[in-house]
Amino acid sequence: MKPSILVHLAWTLALAFPQSARSQTVSSPEDTTLFKTASVLSLRIPTPEDRVSGNAHTLSTETLQNGRSPDLEDALNALPGVRMETRGFGGSRRLQIRSSGIRAPFAVRNVHMLMDGFVLTNASGISPLDLWNPQWMSQLEVLKGPVGAIYGSGYGGVLLGTSLNSFQDKKTSSISGYSRLATNGSDTLSLNGISSESGFQWQRISNSTEWTLRGLWNEVPGGRLHESNGRKQLEFHRRKKMEDGRLTHLWTGWMDASWDLPGSLNASDANLAPASSPGAEFDAHVDRMRTWIGYSSEKRQNEKQSGLWIYAQHTEKQNPFGTSPYFNGLKDESEQFASARWWEAKTALLSNGSKFTWDKTAILRAEDLSLRESDLNPVDDAYRYQFQSITINAWGSSGIRLENNKWQLDAQMAFEWMRRNTDGDGTVDDGSKLAIAENYKHLAALPFIGFSFEFTEQSRLFLQYGKATSHPTTFELVDPDLYTTLNLLPERANAIELGWKGNTDFKQASVTYSLQAYQQEVGNAIASVQRESDGFYIDNIQGLQMVGLEGYCNAMVTLKNSHWVVLQGQGSMNRHSFNSVTEALPGTPLHASSFQAAYHTERWAAGTMHYWNDRMPLHNSKDDWSQAHQRLDAWISLRSAACTWQFGVRNILDSKYSSWFQTNGFGGRYFNPAPARLVWLSWRWQIS
Repeated sequence: MKPSILVHLAWTLALAFPQSARSQTVSSPEDTTLFKTASVLSLRIPTPEDRVSGNAHTLSTETLQNGRSPDLEDALNALPGVRMETRGFGGSRRLQIRSSGIRAPFAVRNVHMLMDGFVLTNASGISPLDLWNPQWMSQLEVLKGPVGAIYGSGYGGVLLGTSLNSFQDKKTSSISGYSRLATNGSDTLSLNGISSESGFQWQRISNSTEWTLRGLWNEVPGGRLHESNGRKQLEFHRRKKMEDGRLTHLWTGWMDASWDLPGSLNASDANLAPASSPGAEFDAHVDRMRTWIGYSSEKRQNEKQSGLWIYAQHTEKQNPFGTSPYFNGLKDESEQFASARWWEAKTALLSNGSKFTWDKTAILRAEDLSLRESDLNPVDDAYRYQFQSITINAWGSSGIRLENNKWQLDAQMAFEWMRRNTDGDGTVDDGSKLAIAENYKHLAALPFIGFSFEFTEQSRLFLQYGKATSHPTTFELVDPDLYTTLNLLPERANAIELGWKGNTDFKQASVTYSLQAYQQEVGNAIASVQRESDGFYIDNIQGLQMVGLEGYCNAMVTLKNSHWVVLQGQGSMNRHSFNSVTEALPGTPLHASSFQAAYHTERWAAGTMHYWNDRMPLHNSKDDWSQAHQRLDAWISLRSAACTWQFGVRNILDSKYSSWFQTNGFGGRYFNPAPARLVWLSWRWQIS
């Protein structure tokens, strides 16, 4: 029996006994409903969510901090147009928002990440989604579409995370924690087949200063051979309310994580041995360590708001990779990244009762990356290629907002300048060295305009247009076979979106809804193109177009005796294509939907969630489609004065499907079997 499993079981026994010192606020319809008009930051200026001229979704504390999933995958997949995948629950992560991730088979690109105002997306456009733990997040805002003039380049959208609750200047002290045990869909009767995760938080507030210390550790064996992962993370926060009204925030942390890379299976292998792993022979995996520190200062008054956020991060990564004799090797990576963000907004009341707000912001990002690729067992320090790349990204935007009770107009203009210098060399077939050199420069103007209008007393129409760029990253610099510079051009995206959303209140119910249509065109799209031999290469392709419809509805019905029901549904229709290559974009389902129903009382709750993805194309050049699949989950929770317990079953119907398609792969390699039916148990506790 592994020692870490014993630790988690000990937590279970310790928390099974009630303790009068523990306390937890019991939820009620008032604090669990999602229908209050909340202020969001999706357009930089704090805005009531129902007035945002775009499609923004807010995931609440209750949605994020639960035992149903150890990652953000299930919460994000309950939003229309969003598709997140993980391997082995906590291993590789992949995120697409309206097909924004077509060029990102193993990373998160075209989606900006901010936590507590700190810019986490590096200078070349890669977002460290592995850094986030949903159990430590109080809120997550998701804005879809081009955000070039709002938060920087990238046409997928932006994730705005909040790690701490609103600052409360009162003396208090508490310690809280959570743990989760789950089977992995295989070997369910053995402790070696159990996933385990635990975390704690200590918090103290006194003399206008809040101290927070957090830690977590987890081990996941994975449902397939060579699919395990593990993670340890420690964070420290200090927030202080200054005499002049400023709120300062110091954030520092450390993460040590590793995950295996099992690789994809072709159709015949998936049928005969779905747990097999072509990556096991080459010990394909990722070892990554991150350390970071950030400091911010914010001041918010009625007529003026401002803030400054400074962040720095160091990352070390080792990546043995390989799935065949033709595709294997070893990558070593070292990255230093820093960002600075400044924002200011002023509001004035006009004579006709309208309000005028002018805001301006600037973001500066710098990155120093060293990357080296060699054989798995290099001889005499031989390497295939090595380079050092220094990237500077400067972005500034100014915008105005004009609004009254009926309508709101947002207009913003941004300018982005990016420069990257790369020097290195690669080894060609005869053993000689070929220089790798790049001097990449680009300047772009990025406009955004959004308008929302009160159509009826409880509904609004909105229209928005945005433009964005997306630059080739440092991982798209070198041809993986020839070790020469790819010299890719930046992507250019233009998008328009029209929608209708509202909130309708009945005597015993409240309903929020949204419906939107969008069209987005991307020029110089960076995409993988299938080779005639094993593997693929990367090139700019013209004619990438995303057209779709998205709908979302959330309803709460209040019953007698403090009982209530929450219903949530979403659906999307995607018609994405490369006009010059294929009529259907590989990796994007034609349709997708989810539906959740939950019954709540003050002490217990029960719920179920159904996900469905339609079939999707897998290759540009041949008629090969994945099958449609569905998944059904269910859970119950019990609240007491001491803690909250949750028990659930994932994939009740034991559906067989792929959770991570490899598109444009040679020989139809695209199967990554999803976990079979699994059972999980979680709990949260707090001592005040």
